[in-house]
Amino acid sequence: MEKQITETFKKAFYDSLEQAVMDDKVDYDWLVRLYKELRERLIKFVRKESKLYNQIQNDFDDEFFEMLIRNEVFDYYSMRKLIINTFDWIMELQAPQRDETTKNAMLKVLDTPYNKIVPVFIKEANECLDLLDDDMNAYLLSKSAQL
Repeated sequence: MEKQITETFKKAFYDSLEQAVMDDKVDYDWLVRLYKELRERLIKFVRKESKLYNQIQNDFDDEFFEMLIRNEVFDYYSMRKLIINTFDWIMELQAPQRDETTKNAMLKVLDTPYNKIVPVFIKEANECLDLLDDDMNAYLLSKSAQL
């Protein structure tokens, strides 16, 4: 039952995101928040003092992203670079056995028509990050069971 509720919630969220992107008045604040959430989900897996933490922070420049989308100069090539960058970071942090799944998710996004790419990107990136969360939780659980 819980899984069904979660799936229904996710579908409603992504449907809402797709509609929001298609509207004449795009909610840029929401898109920037979603972009920041991707960064936050990634950096939670690394120590703040680490080089990786700073690299992820620099790669996910939300102020620059916001400037591009608000001025409507965020083109296909910028979006493609952002997508590849995001999935590269996920693959950097995840277990190697998840690489194929993540590559397929990235290819699915890159094969999406440009006018629908944002919701698909957010969905696929979050699903890969959910797997990373699951793997990390399983690892921590197994580690605590060993104690």
